[in-house]
Amino acid sequence: MPDIELTQTSPELIEALKKLMVIEGFESIEDAAEFIFSVAVREGAKRVTGKARVLYAVQGKKPCA
Repeated sequence: MPDIELTQTSPELIEALKKLMVIEGFESIEDAAEFIFSVAVREGAKRVTGKARVLYAVQGKKPCA
């Protein structure tokens, strides 16, 4: 389940996400949006570092004081 909520979107974006949802078999538009976001972040990190990096959610960490 995605942790994002789409609040303001253009009709073109919704249509593109619906197409991606059908093609890739996602259960919701939010899943498709999360996939696109993660790909964009991964590609951005690759451009900055020159290497492919794996992204993991950090859980159970206390905030820095």
